[in-house]
Amino acid sequence: MSNKTGGIDRKKNRQKNSGMEITGQLTEYVLAIVMMILCLAVLFYAKDGYHQIGNAKFAAYRTVMIYGFAVLLVLAALYMVFWLCEHGKPMLSVTDKFVLAYLVLTGISVISGGFYDDVLWGCSGWNMGLMSQVSFVLLYFFLSRFGRYYRLLLTVLCGAAAIVYGIGILHRLMIDPVGFYEGLTGAQKAQFLSTLGQATWYGSFLAVTLPVMMGVFLLTEKRLWRSLSGICMTLGFSTLVTQNSDSAYFGLAAAVLVLFVTAAEDRERMCRFTGMLTLLFGAGKVMAFLVRRHPNPEMEADFVTRLMWDSPVTWVLLVLCLCVTLFLVFTREECQPVPGKGTVRKEGEKCVEKGMRRLARIVPVAAAILTGGMILVIYLQTCGLLPEDVAERLADISYFNWNDGWGNGRGRIWRFSVKMFSEENIKHKLFGIGPDCFSSYVSACYSEEAALLWGRKKLTNAHNEWLNILINGGILGVTAYLGIFLTAFYRMFRRHRQKLLLAAVCGACASYMCYNFFCYQQVLCTPFIFMLMGMGEYMLREQDASLG
Repeated sequence: MSNKTGGIDRKKNRQKNSGMEITGQLTEYVLAIVMMILCLAVLFYAKDGYHQIGNAKFAAYRTVMIYGFAVLLVLAALYMVFWLCEHGKPMLSVTDKFVLAYLVLTGISVISGGFYDDVLWGCSGWNMGLMSQVSFVLLYFFLSRFGRYYRLLLTVLCGAAAIVYGIGILHRLMIDPVGFYEGLTGAQKAQFLSTLGQATWYGSFLAVTLPVMMGVFLLTEKRLWRSLSGICMTLGFSTLVTQNSDSAYFGLAAAVLVLFVTAAEDRERMCRFTGMLTLLFGAGKVMAFLVRRHPNPEMEADFVTRLMWDSPVTWVLLVLCLCVTLFLVFTREECQPVPGKGTVRKEGEKCVEKGMRRLARIVPVAAAILTGGMILVIYLQTCGLLPEDVAERLADISYFNWNDGWGNGRGRIWRFSVKMFSEENIKHKLFGIGPDCFSSYVSACYSEEAALLWGRKKLTNAHNEWLNILINGGILGVTAYLGIFLTAFYRMFRRHRQKLLLAAVCGACASYMCYNFFCYQQVLCTPFIFMLMGMGEYMLREQDASLG
C-alpha cells in the first residue's frame, strides 16, 4: 500500500516539475521575442519623422507593453503557481524588495497626489505615469526570472544601437539616409538626431547602451565579440563627440571610472582600456575634421564638445593614452611555466600589475575629491569669494557660474523645484504627488509663478530624475528608487569577477544615474536600464544556482 502511494507521489512530483519547466521555458522564449520587438520598435518607429516623435516612441512602447506583457503575465502567473506548489515562498533579493517597495509606494503616491485624470499615462510627451512605472517593475522581474536569453537580447540591443549611432553620425555630417531631415531648418537639424529625435533624448539612450559595448569590448575573451563590440563602441564614441549634449559626457565619465577599476585587475584588460580611451579621443579629432568639412552653420558646439574637438588637453590625453597602450603591449612579459610551481610571473609583470591595483584604489578617491572640489569652486565663484584673477578666468566657463541660466536653464528649474518641495505638506513630502504629475501640480498650485518664469512654456519635470522622483514619489518613494540602483550596482560589482558581463551592466547603471542627474525618465532610456538591471539580477541568480 505504501509503495503504491509513494509511486503516485513521485508521479505527481514529475508532473509538477514538468509543468513548471515547460511553463518556464515557454515564458523565456516569449520574453525574448517580446524584448527584441520592444527594442526594435522603440528605436526605429516614427509616425511622421520628428513631428511628435516622443509620443510616437511611447505609442510603440505602450503597444508592446500592453499586448506582450499581457501574455507574459499569464505565463508568469502560471509558472508561479507551479513554483509555489513545488518550492513554497519565492526568494527575494534586497534589490527585488526595493523594486516591490517602489511599486507599492508609487501606488500610494497616486492616492496622495489625487491627480487621477493625469496619473495613469502621465504628462503628454513624457508619459512616465503609473502604467510606465509598473512596466519598469515588470521588465525587471521578467528579465530577472526568465532572462535566459540575455546574451541574444544584448546582441540585438547593441546591434540596433549601432545602426542608430551610424545614422546619428551621418546626420551630423548633413547626410540624411532615412529622410527625416526633409523640410527642416538648419536650427532644427542641430536639435534632432537619427531615429530618436531630440539630442538630449538621444544622449540618454547613448548613456545607457554605450557602456555595455565598452564593457563587452574590455572583458570578453572571444575575439569575434571583441571585434564586433569594438566596432559598435567606436560608432558610439563618434556619435558621442558630435551629439552635442554635455550631459552625456558626465554619464560616460561614470562608466569609464567603473570600467577602469575592473580593467586594473588585469594587464590585458588595462591595455584594452587605454586603447579604448585612445579611440575615444581619436574619434573626437576625426569627427571634428569631418563635421567642419560638412558643417551645419546653425549648430553651436557645447563646452565639452569643443574640448573634445579642439582643446590641447584632449590632444595630450590622446597621445598619452596611445603611449600607455603601446607601452603595455610591447613590455608584456610572458609568464613562464616552472616545474612544480605552475605558471610564475616575472618581476616586471608583477610590478606593473601591482601598480595597476594601486591605481584602482586611488582613482575613485581622486574622482570623488575632484567632483567635490568642482562643487566647492562653483560655490565660491557664485559667492564672489575667489581671487579676482581666478574669478575672471572662470567667468568664461558657464558651468562654474551658478545662476538661473546654469545648465541651459536648469538652475532656475532646480531652484523652483526645491522651493516647491519645501512648501509641500507632510503627506506630499513623504508620499509625493503621483508619477509624472509634476506638471499637473505646478498648474494647480504654481501657475502664476511658472508663467512669470517660463511664459507659455510648460514645465513638465524637474530636469533632474532624483529631484523629480522626490517630488512625484516623496521621500519614501525616492529612497526606494535610489535603493534599486544602489543595491543592484553594489551586488553586481561585488561579484563581477565571477561574471565579467556584470561589470558592463554596472557601467550602464552608473552612467544612467549620473546622466539623469541632469535629465529625466523617458522611453528611450528608463526601460532599457531596468532591462539591464533585470539581466544583471538573472546573472546573479545563475551564479547562486551554480554554487548551490
